[in-house]
Amino acid sequence: MPLFGSLALLVLLVFPSFGRESEPDVVVFYQESCNDCRRMDEVLDDLMAVYPELVVVHIADSELGAVDLMWALANEYGIFPTTFPVIFAGDRAITGVGRDKEILLESAVRTCVFEGCESPLSRLNRQPIPWLTILMVLAVALTVGIILFA
Repeated sequence: MPLFGSLALLVLLVFPSFGRESEPDVVVFYQESCNDCRRMDEVLDDLMAVYPELVVVHIADSELGAVDLMWALANEYGIFPTTFPVIFAGDRAITGVGRDKEILLESAVRTCVFEGCESPLSRLNRQPIPWLTILMVLAVALTVGIILFA
């Protein structure tokens, strides 16, 4: 039976979408000391008040793997982000701040809410395989198996 539990954990690690309730509609990359980021967050907060079903994920550029993820998404959207915030919503990528960016964000959110849209994360071709985690789970399962059956 422990082997079955280890296999179930392995499946959840390799295919993390099984454990997710919903993918984000909007992905925001920001810097901690960024005033422009705070301004766009205000716009997003207003939109989330109107559309509570909107799923927004904020990722600080200082988080492990955040920059790689941002650049992977930027590549998929065909942009070269030169300023923060970098926001991916539906089929739109928005960088920086300004009234034109706010209007683009509002439009992208409304499109997602009323017409539906794929999560920006779904644009990535594949999830990276967590080989180290898989090897650790297999090592633990092997150790438990040896202890139980030895």
